[in-house]
Amino acid sequence: MRVVVDTNVFINGIFKKDSFAKAIFNLKNLNKISFVMNKEMQNELLITFGNILLEALKKLNNDKEFNIFPLMATLSKCLWQVEEIDHIINTDYCIEDKSDNKFIDCCIDGNVQYLITQDTHINSVSDELKKQYDIEILSPMQFYTKYKTHKL
Repeated sequence: MRVVVDTNVFINGIFKKDSFAKAIFNLKNLNKISFVMNKEMQNELLITFGNILLEALKKLNNDKEFNIFPLMATLSKCLWQVEEIDHIINTDYCIEDKSDNKFIDCCIDGNVQYLITQDTHINSVSDELKKQYDIEILSPMQFYTKYKTHKL
């Protein structure tokens, strides 16, 4: 099963220890689902991840005990064997935050039915995306619950 995963799910799973976001990554590691991304999504994820790490390092005041490698390994594991697709279509569903459209575009470009996100801008257009493209917008909890109960 192919899915598009928003940057916020990566961040919540890696840095905030969100159990449902982590469960999504576990499904990927078990090859139950695969991630589909375009270059814009990958760039956003890497920049966001880098900025969070820089802030953490500043707060720790260059603490010699801080080890960045486990976090980098986690990110690498999440990005391992991602299906990269070209960003062709440019929609304008998320007017308040146009950068969110790249996730919707990825679903359309890759013919992906599930977009896993915790973003309010994307959630606000979920009914329209379901009607026009049969794309289901789900939170990590909703996706994992539906997956485990065989409703996907």
